[in-house]
This record gives sequence, C-alpha cells and structure tokens, in this order.
Amino acid sequence: MWVKREVAYALRDSRYEDRIVPLQYKPCDLESLEWLTLYQMINFDGDFATGCRDLLRIWGIGLREEFLL
Repeated sequence: MWVKREVAYALRDSRYEDRIVPLQYKPCDLESLEWLTLYQMINFDGDFATGCRDLLRIWGIGLREEFLL
C-alpha cells in the first residue's frame, strides 16, 4: 500500500521524471507489483556490490572498488 502511494506521488511530480528505480532487497511477489515492471529494477537480494554497480550504472556513475570493502 505504501509503495503504491509513494510511487503515485512521485509520478505526479515532474522532479522525479526518469528517476524512479525500484530496488529489490529481498524476495517478494513481483506479480502483485506489476506496475513496477515498467521500470528497470535493481536486485540487491544477492550480491550487494553487483546491486550497487547496476544502480550507479543507471545513474551514469562509476563505482570505485574500495567503497565495497
């Protein structure tokens, strides 16, 4: 319920255009959140470093390895 409200708010505000990136940090029923499949989802459920790299790649930012230690 809260995720839907937060995303609905962000979609109405032009400041968040092209800035919504869903993060998955634990397994969940993605079918119940099918509207999130419209966005590229970053999976933090497995390797944290890989999740960080994927998220920063979307933002166009590189990640230095020493920050992952």
